Amino acid sequence: MVKKSNVIILIILLVVLSIVFAYSFGENQGNDSSDVKRLAVSSGMYKLTDFIGDVENKSYYAGYDNETLGWMKSLGDKSVFNGNGFIVIMDSHDAAKLKCEDVTDVYIEQYFDCVILENHSLGNVKNPRDVLLVKNVKYVGENITDLQ
Repeated sequence: MVKKSNVIILIILLVVLSIVFAYSFGENQGNDSSDVKRLAVSSGMYKLTDFIGDVENKSYYAGYDNETLGWMKSLGDKSVFNGNGFIVIMDSHDAAKLKCEDVTDVYIEQYFDCVILENHSLGNVKNPRDVLLVKNVKYVGENITDLQ
C-alpha cells in the first residue's frame, strides 16, 4: 500500500513539474517579441568602415570612446544609419530591407522594428551618441518632409 501511494505521489509530482516546465518555456518564447524596438533613421546608408574613418578623423567626433571604436572595428562589413542621437549598425541583409534614396529638398525618415543586440556609447561629450547593433529588421514605413 505504501508503494502505491509513493508511485501516485511521484506521478503527480512529474505532472506538476511538466506543467511548470511547459509554462516557463512558453513564457520565454513570448518574451522575444518584447525585445522588439521601433527606431527611426534618416534615409542615407554608410559603410561601417567609412563611419569609423569619420570618427577617427573628424573633429565632430573628438573625444570618442576607444573601446567602442574597437568594438565597431571588430564587427566587420556592416551598414550604418543615422538616427536622432544614435547610430544604428546592421548587416547587409537587414539593411537591404530599408529604402536608401539620395534625394534633394526633402528629408526622409524611415521607421523599422528590430531587436537591439548591443548598445555602446560613442563617448563624445559635446555630441553624445549611442551606437546600436541590431538584427531582425522589419521595415514599417517612412515620413517625407519637404525642405522647401
